[in-house]
Amino acid sequence: MNRNAKRDAGPADEARLLKKRIAALESDLARLKAVEGQLRESEEIYRTISQKSFAGIYVVQDGRFRNINPNAASYASCTTEELLEKNADAVIHPDDKEIVKANARSMLRGGRTAPHVFRIITKTGEIRWIMETVTSITFGGRPAILGNCMDITEIKLAEERLRDSENLYRAIFENTGTATIIIEEDTTISLVNEEFVRLSGYRREEWEARKSWTEFVDPADLERMRTYHALRRRDPDAAPRNYEFGFIDSTGRRRDVSLTVGMIPGTKKSVASFADITDAKSAEQKIRESEILYRTIFETTGTATIIIEEDMTLSLVNSEFERLSGAPKDYWEGKRKWTEFVTARDMPRMLGYHKARRVDPAAAPRNYEFLFADRHGSRKNVIITIAMIPGTKKSVASFADITEQKRSETALRKREREVQRKSRSLEEVNTALKVLLKQREDDRTELEEKVLSNFKALVLPYLGKLKRGRAGERDAALLDVLEANLANIISPFSHRLSSRNLNLTPKELQVANLVKEGKTTKEISELMGVCPGAVSLHRSHIRHKLGLNRKKSNLRSYLGSLS
Repeated sequence: MNRNAKRDAGPADEARLLKKRIAALESDLARLKAVEGQLRESEEIYRTISQKSFAGIYVVQDGRFRNINPNAASYASCTTEELLEKNADAVIHPDDKEIVKANARSMLRGGRTAPHVFRIITKTGEIRWIMETVTSITFGGRPAILGNCMDITEIKLAEERLRDSENLYRAIFENTGTATIIIEEDTTISLVNEEFVRLSGYRREEWEARKSWTEFVDPADLERMRTYHALRRRDPDAAPRNYEFGFIDSTGRRRDVSLTVGMIPGTKKSVASFADITDAKSAEQKIRESEILYRTIFETTGTATIIIEEDMTLSLVNSEFERLSGAPKDYWEGKRKWTEFVTARDMPRMLGYHKARRVDPAAAPRNYEFLFADRHGSRKNVIITIAMIPGTKKSVASFADITEQKRSETALRKREREVQRKSRSLEEVNTALKVLLKQREDDRTELEEKVLSNFKALVLPYLGKLKRGRAGERDAALLDVLEANLANIISPFSHRLSSRNLNLTPKELQVANLVKEGKTTKEISELMGVCPGAVSLHRSHIRHKLGLNRKKSNLRSYLGSLS
């Protein structure tokens, strides 16, 4: 019965089962339709994303492009049709193909997550840079690769330009020839170049991110420069761009430095360059001292002096020139030319000198005379000394007023002519005097001869008779003296001795006469009534006055040679 019941229930159960299956199929069909709808929607979304995306999207299967959006194709300057079914590595730069494959495999296996960058070659031969990521997908029921890429050529070029710019900046920063630093807002020095290292005496690593610029500033300048630092960061134009200060190096030495500083746009940093002007300041001081010395000399030289420009203008005059010209400095300096004080007589000659001197300083005379016309119309004789200032077209000229000297020379020449005239007259008178003197000498000789003749004829014979008479011894001696003195009176010796030796006293002259006559010291003492010692003293004085005291000459012989 049960078997029959089952047999009777079979058709009904199958019908119910069929309905269930039909219902399940309808449900599956509905789900399939829903999936199809979702798939169509996904495909639409993919198509929209693929077509509208800024990125390049493509599908690679079996090493070939199966799908590619216009952006991806445009990167290679191609259409989608030109790339579909082509090898995916057809556009990759030959030098980058192996690295692209390696990076893609690593990314598909999960070993790399960051995009990789490579080069492609476009249809026109241009090289462009691509950044890519890849992931595994199923395409057409089979494994495929979905790629996303972007053309980063402009970014790469910008990076290259940035690197070039940074390299250029670093090259300039290091090789500018000027000590340069970068200063942070908190006064820390973040970067220094080698010139600054040399200037400061500290190593680079001792400065960068470690020291403040306040550490190299002279305390006397620090407060001022702190103020500039703060002002500059509020308003770059509020603080001076250039100024000087005292720089203290690693040895404690103070140097004079000129600073140029400015803000780096868009930052709170500033860049500062330093020029060591210590030697220049010292040179400036020496120049100032030299200029003071030059101006002092220029003003106090005691000579009228001027500086002449190439165009003949007087650029500088001193007080002596004011007095010489009769016009003040502000009349001359930068306003008048030297031609104003030169007369027409000398003008062509001096213009020629002016031009020649500027071609060759040795081509014109250094000293010459000319006629100077002052502001009052007076004319003065002047001698000029002029020379070029080395390395310039300027000349310096000094003037000496020789007007009085010229007048004196004129008067002197006049007196010389008068003296010459009088000299000729004196020569004539002198000639006449010589004739008269000769005549007088002849007359004197004649007179002497007459006196001598008369003496010998009229005196000597009678004197001899007296000596031969009977006279006492003393009388005889006196007669001898009388005879000797009379002989001396008429003797040329007596005349020459007294005239040549005017410093002989009368006693010395008397002794000399007796010595010449051959008298001994004793005889002379008896004749003169003096002691022998006094005669010896007179003889000594005579030898001294005649220059015989250091000689062995015989006094009598020497006196005899004077006859």
